Amino acid sequence: MKRSGHIQRGRGAARPGGFSLVELLVVIAIIALLVSILVPSLSKAKQLAQMSMCTRRVGIQLQALHIYATEENDLIPAGPDTPMPLPGGITGPPTNTIATNQLWIGGDPGTFNAHGALLVKHLAPPEAVFCPGDDSTDPVEELAKLKDRGDQDAYCSFLYRQLDARAPGQSPSRSLDGLGLNAAGEPVRALILDMNSKMQVPGMERHTRTNHGGREVSVGFVDGHAELLSNSDDQMTLRHGDEEVVFERLDEILEYADTLGR
Repeated sequence: MKRSGHIQRGRGAARPGGFSLVELLVVIAIIALLVSILVPSLSKAKQLAQMSMCTRRVGIQLQALHIYATEENDLIPAGPDTPMPLPGGITGPPTNTIATNQLWIGGDPGTFNAHGALLVKHLAPPEAVFCPGDDSTDPVEELAKLKDRGDQDAYCSFLYRQLDARAPGQSPSRSLDGLGLNAAGEPVRALILDMNSKMQVPGMERHTRTNHGGREVSVGFVDGHAELLSNSDDQMTLRHGDEEVVFERLDEILEYADTLGR
């Protein structure tokens, strides 16, 4: 005969579903541990992807430069030969003999500088002259100026050699197959590299900028190949203290870059 009323559970009966507080805390701790492991890995993967993209963009610029030279009787692009204006009304050396990341000289009329000439028909889109690891505002602000081509100067993420760092007494050559010797007497090999500057000039915040923190540098060589190389000792960086010797320091950077690569 069946009894009415509540049914009593035995010791072996299943408990209600769900997690206990202790189990929840264990799960949360495991998730936190996984996050702490994965986040640095993802960050490192992002940095590596940016550096790879940066090197590819240097390679794209080199390809455009070689096409330009093919169409221009073997000449590489360079800026105007007019004297560079310096602070204090001082007249500097010819603009096209200074390694620079300036692509557009604003004014009426404006003009292309350095390898900015590649943007006319050889290099597209203009984003190719900006590094994805650029820690400055250039990829936004300077890109806008570059597209506008108005009265504001425009800069990119990469240093271009032009006719800089040639042996004393040697006439600078624009011939891609005969760029001559650098100031140290070695063959000119490096043409494009990351623009890294840690100089601190009052009122000129633009000078403080790096790609990838300056730890590695993408370097493009005359033969058309680009490599990502170590810069742990800032040998390819404008350093704090170089403010008064910028041109000399640029020559040192280029001479050092000429010794690198395959």
